[in-house]
Amino acid sequence: MSEGGTVGASSSTPIEDGEDMAIYKKMACKVVTFQMIYEEQDLKSEKTVNFKPEMAHQIFGESESIFGYKELAIMISLIHNSCRCYLDIKSAGKINKTGIKPDDIVKSLDSWLPSDYTRNYNEFLKWIKNEQHDQMYGKVINSFKCRGKANGIANGTTTYKITENDMSDNDFKEFHSRFETYIIWFIDAANYIDLDDERWLIYYVYEEKKHPVKDIFYRTPVAFCTIYKFYAYPNKIRPRISQIFVLPSHQRQGIGTNLYATISKRLRVDEEVVDIAVEEPTSDFQKIRDLEDCGVIHKALLKDNINYFITSPKVIFQLGQKNKIGKRQMQRVYDILGLYYASQKGQVHHKKFLENIKNRISENNERESRPGKRFCNIASLVMKADSSVKEAIDAEFERYCSKLQSSVEYLRDKLDAWLQMNNE
Repeated sequence: MSEGGTVGASSSTPIEDGEDMAIYKKMACKVVTFQMIYEEQDLKSEKTVNFKPEMAHQIFGESESIFGYKELAIMISLIHNSCRCYLDIKSAGKINKTGIKPDDIVKSLDSWLPSDYTRNYNEFLKWIKNEQHDQMYGKVINSFKCRGKANGIANGTTTYKITENDMSDNDFKEFHSRFETYIIWFIDAANYIDLDDERWLIYYVYEEKKHPVKDIFYRTPVAFCTIYKFYAYPNKIRPRISQIFVLPSHQRQGIGTNLYATISKRLRVDEEVVDIAVEEPTSDFQKIRDLEDCGVIHKALLKDNINYFITSPKVIFQLGQKNKIGKRQMQRVYDILGLYYASQKGQVHHKKFLENIKNRISENNERESRPGKRFCNIASLVMKADSSVKEAIDAEFERYCSKLQSSVEYLRDKLDAWLQMNNE
């Protein structure tokens, strides 16, 4: 039974005595499926590009559950280029018990789907037929190739194009308002941006493949990044990356890495930019960021023939400032490179560098927790500090090094490839 059209009274299923109510409770992330539509036949194909959401608490509440349906399936179909959306809800019946109503699925979804979505199958078929498959918004600022996964058009090496978009283009804003609805399902505490605020920058990645029969290009938006240009005194800007999102079907292919690298390169040469900030990066994105920033500094050290271990940290931090890397991120970069270089020199050097990090944390802790002069003679305060400071330092050291380790390993694995890609 489909909920896509009118549902009559027969759609309700009476509850038998002793029937387990649990069969009417479904976890949203298990029953919701996204599918990408290239052609009409994709609607009935088992090989369609599809994926599950990672979260649904903003839509269905903290429990991320839907109550009142048997064998529930929610299919959200989006046409590959325009992101025009079709919602289809199927179930084997609703709960029918006095005083208990099934959740209103459509009402819950309504605010989080593209505003012009349809539940009319025939209308969606017309949209597919009229789709402009090669539409691409913005100015192309970079392109790259990699071996993409199978999609509805073809396999093999794929070209990806990165565009910088015009925020005065109303057609683009309408498109973005549809595509960005994905993020609610994949980015925790995600919010839609104000598309009328001219301080936003939006970059997109398009997958480009040629149809083997029609001999036309099919371009599919697969990732985007939003950046807000904050003011920095007196006449500069501090761009902050707000969102960076890659479709789950296109992750682990280097798309996010190339997108961040392209954006950061443009911002590093912009004289108005003070430094590049990132809003609450995920662990995966932090590794991408660390690789790019470490690669930039590593390359600068090689170019200027600077020995990391005999050079003043001040000189290396100045390289970070020159390349628009903020102080906090530059401290990470300095430590990641130090651990990477030290591990190449042997266990003794690696252990010594870890000790240097711990000493710095200890000195910072002492500086920040030092009481004012009028408290210096309070014995209880001194005793409390003495008993807890070592424990606090050890915990902070372990936590910090744990966060660095994944980026050190990622750098070890990816740096040679990064240098080949950036050997201009």
